[in-house]
Amino acid sequence: MVGGNRPDIASIDCFLPTREQVNVPKVCVLLLTHESKPSIIKQFDSMEVPAGWSKYLLVDEDSCAVSEFGNRNVVGFRHERLVKVGYRPIAATLIPGSAHFPVIEFASTHKYDYVWAIEFDVHWTASWLRFFNQFDHHADFLTTQLRRYDSDPDWCWWESMQSPPGTIFPWRHPHASLASFNPIYRLSAAAVSALRRRFLWGWTGHNEVTIATLLEQDGFVVADMDGTSEFALATPRERIYSMETMRWRPEFSLQDVSTFETNRLYHPVKH
Repeated sequence: MVGGNRPDIASIDCFLPTREQVNVPKVCVLLLTHESKPSIIKQFDSMEVPAGWSKYLLVDEDSCAVSEFGNRNVVGFRHERLVKVGYRPIAATLIPGSAHFPVIEFASTHKYDYVWAIEFDVHWTASWLRFFNQFDHHADFLTTQLRRYDSDPDWCWWESMQSPPGTIFPWRHPHASLASFNPIYRLSAAAVSALRRRFLWGWTGHNEVTIATLLEQDGFVVADMDGTSEFALATPRERIYSMETMRWRPEFSLQDVSTFETNRLYHPVKH
């Protein structure tokens, strides 16, 4: 300190964070969308998150403009920019299979301990605050429908996973590959860093096989939100989705919402 009196140490100590405050993780929730419909904006506005958390709209600028979302927290992405960074989508667009790239790039450039990624057509039939508060922070990757190759060998996306040139990955081995269903998931900062390094090195494939497989291979904790799964978290909890409520097709309509069970995840609910 230049000039003036030496500050009172006690007065400084009173502003230091407590042990509990130091250990509180910094968390961000991302709502991914390629549309700017009023119902999606309303969904974002009404999504309550725990105190101290952040939330953003992660917007596909190839389909709509960031300006369409007003003064909300919005971050845009484009397919071309992600390819220039070094990501290798499996198609000419991010759908199918590559919608995780903007999530990983956002998380790698923002200082959060955990990032939730939620597609706009995911519906939770209770308070989102209740949803977020039921999970601890022990898993590096928290998702739905985790399963091994030998339990679903005919799944169409196993073969999409490719290792970098000059390397070999035995994806057909019963315990080498994992699949997951990722309309909603959470990643730790360490998992994000590991995945980004892997993808920019040259690993590619549908995110429903690459994320879980690569993270388990690297020794990270992968877990399922379903309390009855082989990959369930250690803390017992109720079942919050089923294969009927979290699915690729057929779509649910907004009119179906009134028939949904309470405390359940549903996908896809089209706006």
